[in-house]
Amino acid sequence: MSQPPDYFLEIQQRAKGRWDQLEADPELGAPWQQLFRQVQSPRHVLSALLQNADDVGATEASVAIMGDRLTFCHNGRDFSRDDFASLCWFGWSNKRVLHPIGFRGIGSKSTFSLGNTVHLRTLTLSVAFHRKRFTLPEWMSHPFTTNGSTAVQVQIADEHRRSEIGKSLQEWSDHPVSLLFFCNLRCLRIVNKEFRWESLGPGPVQGTEWMACNGDLEQSVLLARSAEEPFPPEALKEIREERILGIDEEFYLPPCSVAIVLGAIGRVYSVLPTGCRGVSF
Repeated sequence: MSQPPDYFLEIQQRAKGRWDQLEADPELGAPWQQLFRQVQSPRHVLSALLQNADDVGATEASVAIMGDRLTFCHNGRDFSRDDFASLCWFGWSNKRVLHPIGFRGIGSKSTFSLGNTVHLRTLTLSVAFHRKRFTLPEWMSHPFTTNGSTAVQVQIADEHRRSEIGKSLQEWSDHPVSLLFFCNLRCLRIVNKEFRWESLGPGPVQGTEWMACNGDLEQSVLLARSAEEPFPPEALKEIREERILGIDEEFYLPPCSVAIVLGAIGRVYSVLPTGCRGVSF
């Protein structure tokens, strides 16, 4: 890969112009910087990256720390023009459907909580984003190797952040049942461990399915998904308010289903593990 896609320069110039404007007027730039700081949490980085991977249809993902670098890879589809445009904006996304962990435009910025430069490599993109202008892409002529997958790489700034992301990786290793709440992801490799969920066949009633991790039949769980139903008006109102959407702004949430996992001993799950103890429901 030597040349950027046709849309790259237009999006890059638009991002640059926006930053020129923000830096010339601190009253405009301050809210962006404040919101950017609010999404900085090393413990949330892996969750945000996994959600982004699931959004683009990835079925497998991997994360590893080699030296002072974290590398996250997945096998989802490549970025489209709109996908990349939303990555180069903040507080907005091309997602017009509900996802458990917020906007890609915001969630992906949590990666900066680990370090000052984030590298992205896909089949068509090789770019870097820097903290100072965190939505401005820089084309990289010497990208890191990804073997055809999408990869995100960041150099971890210090030992504290390394410790925090290490705790997050350990939580996912200890409780891989969280993967069952994603739409597409069913395999996660964390350093040298693989967690692969496979179907054992239909459950006792319609909409249920027996699942086992790494072929362990003794630890199988029952995944149940409800029929899809529209969101109630009060839920739509709350989501609009949370996402700061205007009354006339385009906004559509398709019917949604509820997923329940039965048989996973140890924690209560709601997409991500909570601190509660007991049987998952």
